[in-house]
Amino acid sequence: MISLVRGKVLAVLIGTAGMGLNGLLMSNLNLIRIISGLGLEQSAVRDISIAHGTGNNQTISRIYTVFKRWVWISAIIGIVITISFSPLLSKFAFKDTTHTWSYIWLSTTFLFTALTGGIYTLLRGTRRIELLARANVFGAVAGLVAVIPIFYFMKIRGVVPAIIVSSFVSYIISIYFKNKVNIRTTRIGWRETLGEGKGMVFLGISLSVSALFTSTSEYILSIFITQNGSLSDLGVYNAGLSIMNGYVGMIFTAIAIDFFPRLSAVINEKEKWEEIVIQQSELVMIILGPLLILLLATAPVLIRMLLSIEFTAAIDFIILSALAIPLKALIWVQGYIIIAKGQNRLFIITEVVASIFFLLISMLLFNLYSIKGLGISMIISYIFSLVMLRVVLKWKFNFSFNKSVIRLTTAFISLLILALLAVYLLGYPRAYLSGFVLFIIAFAFSYRELNKRMDIKNLLIAIKDRLL
Repeated sequence: MISLVRGKVLAVLIGTAGMGLNGLLMSNLNLIRIISGLGLEQSAVRDISIAHGTGNNQTISRIYTVFKRWVWISAIIGIVITISFSPLLSKFAFKDTTHTWSYIWLSTTFLFTALTGGIYTLLRGTRRIELLARANVFGAVAGLVAVIPIFYFMKIRGVVPAIIVSSFVSYIISIYFKNKVNIRTTRIGWRETLGEGKGMVFLGISLSVSALFTSTSEYILSIFITQNGSLSDLGVYNAGLSIMNGYVGMIFTAIAIDFFPRLSAVINEKEKWEEIVIQQSELVMIILGPLLILLLATAPVLIRMLLSIEFTAAIDFIILSALAIPLKALIWVQGYIIIAKGQNRLFIITEVVASIFFLLISMLLFNLYSIKGLGISMIISYIFSLVMLRVVLKWKFNFSFNKSVIRLTTAFISLLILALLAVYLLGYPRAYLSGFVLFIIAFAFSYRELNKRMDIKNLLIAIKDRLL
């Protein structure tokens, strides 16, 4: 929700060109962050969790001290890379060196984001999920409040200061929640820090390679859109992505935070992990179906409400990419099987192949159909990735989805296709009525399917009793 509000603020105050500039700079920073971060945030969670499970505070303090020092190392690496390559970054992204100083100033964000990420990792590893949730929410709210005056007075010139201020404010908020965890650093030499942290770093690098390829493909695509279209085109594309991610992002966050640990705990017991994967896939389809149909039915209203009329070009991208989201959900669920199995090399290969295919098909279809082509490319690339994972998992682990998952996926994608046809054949506003009817059908179907798996009425009563 905060992300959607931030998108609205950016849309009104800095327009499509400003959102394009913000998206391009953030793509640069995210790419460097993946390289300099060494995957520590992912790998350290495992080590801290194991130490936390022992209940030995001395062990936890030692691991946290090693991790914290490596976080500082990663932050310095990010700053040095950004400053050293700032002229090249500006030239590659904007065809000149006018934004060199923008990148130099933005290098400071690596310190704040690395330290914030380190605190979030500590909270995850020690199972302080409630504190982690509060830190994320309050940090995001404080960051949004801090940047609104900057955009109001400086307009597009405020993009760089806003990114810096937002990262700094999030760090300050995270410190408050970190102090609620009674873990202190311990005395340890730098030689021991480097030696004991090697395993953490090597695991982190292997986990971050796939993210690096994904981020690199997104960055190259951003450059391609800017140079073969315009900064406004990139702004429209990023705005469409922000709506999609804000709209269904909670589902994918739940997959990462809740599903993955449960899967990892039983990954050596085939019947149990298959059952968890099937349950998660069914649940994701049941929840996503009605949400995406409602998105298709109300896309113009959402754009005017969450962005501005300047972003109406994003409608085609949003309604087309909605068809790809169920496929993306199944891909995420299957991908975590490979990670939980410890098949890092196989995961990297599948991610690299998927990223290259996505980049190539997106560049081709953007040239042919502009922003609409990017929505089509998302559908095609996710179909490709889903088929590839289907083959890999069947070959490697003898796993495939059961009839229930296939039935649910087919049902909801069919309803989505009907909603999409209604939009293109009837047009808005007549498509509102047909979309609403399809939403009611999807909602009723989802309720019935969900009720088969859990007693919704008693569940709601239990929630009500707990809240009151």
